[in-house]
Amino acid sequence: MRVARSPAAAPVVALALCGILCSCLPAGPRTGDLDEIAEAGVLRVAVRPGFLSRDAAVEVTTEEQALVRQLAARLGLELEWIEVARHDLLLGTVREGRADLAVSRFSAADLSELGLRGTAAVDWVEDLLIGGRSVPGLPREAPGATVSLHRSAQTPAVRSFLTERGLAAVDVPEEVPIEEILARVRSGRYPMTIADSRLVRAVGSFEQVEVKASLGERRAIVWAVRDESPQLRQAADHFLFAERVLARSTRTAACRDLVRIRQEGVLRLVTRNSATTVAVERGGLVGFEYELALEFARRVGVRLELSIPPPGSEPLQFLEQGFGDLAALHEPVALEDEGAFLVSVPYRRLDLVAVMSTRAAAPATVDELAGVRAVASRPVASLARMVPLLAPMRARPPMEGADAFNAIHAVARGSAPVAVVDRDAARLELADRSDLQLGPTVVPEVGLVWLMNPSSPRLLREANDFLREASASGLVSQLAANQFGAPAPRQWAGELAIPDGALSPYDELLRAAARSFDIDWRLLASVMYEESRFDPTAVGPGGSAGLFQFMPGTWRELGMQDPHDPGQAVEGAARYLRQLMDEFGGLQLPDRVAMAIASYNVGSGHVHDARRLARSMGLDADRWGGSVETAMLILDDPEVSRDFSTGVCRCRRGVGYTRRILQRYLAYTEQFPPA
Repeated sequence: MRVARSPAAAPVVALALCGILCSCLPAGPRTGDLDEIAEAGVLRVAVRPGFLSRDAAVEVTTEEQALVRQLAARLGLELEWIEVARHDLLLGTVREGRADLAVSRFSAADLSELGLRGTAAVDWVEDLLIGGRSVPGLPREAPGATVSLHRSAQTPAVRSFLTERGLAAVDVPEEVPIEEILARVRSGRYPMTIADSRLVRAVGSFEQVEVKASLGERRAIVWAVRDESPQLRQAADHFLFAERVLARSTRTAACRDLVRIRQEGVLRLVTRNSATTVAVERGGLVGFEYELALEFARRVGVRLELSIPPPGSEPLQFLEQGFGDLAALHEPVALEDEGAFLVSVPYRRLDLVAVMSTRAAAPATVDELAGVRAVASRPVASLARMVPLLAPMRARPPMEGADAFNAIHAVARGSAPVAVVDRDAARLELADRSDLQLGPTVVPEVGLVWLMNPSSPRLLREANDFLREASASGLVSQLAANQFGAPAPRQWAGELAIPDGALSPYDELLRAAARSFDIDWRLLASVMYEESRFDPTAVGPGGSAGLFQFMPGTWRELGMQDPHDPGQAVEGAARYLRQLMDEFGGLQLPDRVAMAIASYNVGSGHVHDARRLARSMGLDADRWGGSVETAMLILDDPEVSRDFSTGVCRCRRGVGYTRRILQRYLAYTEQFPPA
């Protein structure tokens, strides 16, 4: 067994090298749930042979590596990969407590008899019998032909399939990676094997082999956890739920200039989730860069959409790949990025300062930092290395994609002596810390800028005009004073404080209801904030009441006695949202969730009308974005809606409602762990 420990945010390339660099020390047994895992600070993930090797780093494995890395980051844990020597040892590694989670091509039905449970679906695949093109046509025409596969993959369903077709299984050594089996089929060394459709496609086998038969309907690929780890399974389920719901709307690549941005009505902001960019306060989105960009979007006449890279990713790579239109990171531009991006005029200037532990004496001047090892974000590190000192400052990011707060936390943990950060971040972070102190100014008066791709010259001109006006009018100064001055009390109108580190006053109620109805608690919180701003006494038009603003008929149908009671309201909302999701049960999860949210606002009848209208327009009635969403905007016209059974619809309001909740849900998943 090979074991490797790496930070949760380590890049995929580093993970691919793990098979070379791993040590051989076995992990000690630990069979507790998420609380024990959190105390240890490490999520141990068992993977099959070949999963981490460079040769196996095809699309499927790199995507799963990225998913696991993001799960660990969301839970605030380091990630320890455990690559077993044989496929048949993988599940036992989890069952015996030497790993917390197992990642492979599992089906939930194959796990229950082993004392393990499957997570929510990671992927959906079809199991295929494939063979070289020299193997006779259909399997029925070749009785006695052999199928090469691991014994651990010979489930009852597989054995039944082979017996029915007169095929014989030949055991492949359990240490042989799946990718190698497919390569041997391609080369003709093995006549046939069974593999799932996604893996076959990812390694390019479809072009060199023939599909002989399908084993049946699509099945869900899941990860495996112990029965005794329900909290970890719930956390993984909520994480996967969020990834599937949000990925479609937030990961569309396009290089767009101002004309297309206005045509499509959306400006995509690449930023980080932090106290200086965008964060969640009292359930809503706040942040200096977010609010400045929001004003810019209003000027342009479009809505603002957040595009936050996964943990461990460099935001400017996200921008370069077309996942956003402009980047606002509350940082100067790095020297290596000059020329690679369009850079706006500076809209604010501030110092880069040193932060260090109070256990060490603070240097009086920057000259005393000569040759020191420092941590900083990538652009700040680039500038710090250029400071003229007797020996250059050795400044590096503490991890891929690090920001100022990652750097400060690295110093607090003792893994670096000095962090170089902007003064805003230092002010916010040091306000409540006695273990850190402010050092000298390293680089004075650096300019904060926005960055855009070279394909966006018109967007740059519009942004420059806006930023000059925002600076001259005092808007930038006012936003800075609001965000970086004394923090406002974290309370809502009802004077019920939100505990530090909590999303709402009702996190435990939300989590409990989410477990009961298989819904991410952060999605429920997004709906709650939209409806009531977390105020249980709220009363709306038409008699709507409580945290989720139920109408009288709805709360009675849900069996609620008092819509103002938080416990009843949260359980009722979870039940109602689950009912709406089940009403659209045949759809992909992102579309099902979006249509359920729209139905929560305008009623499912109007959403079904919009699906009928979308179908008549030649659009995909099973797809929300660009299809049913578009039809709902048209259905808002009374001249159109009167031709449908449900009648007049305030559907434009429902579309905006859905967009706001999904946007807030994205922000919540970035800032709060899934369980």
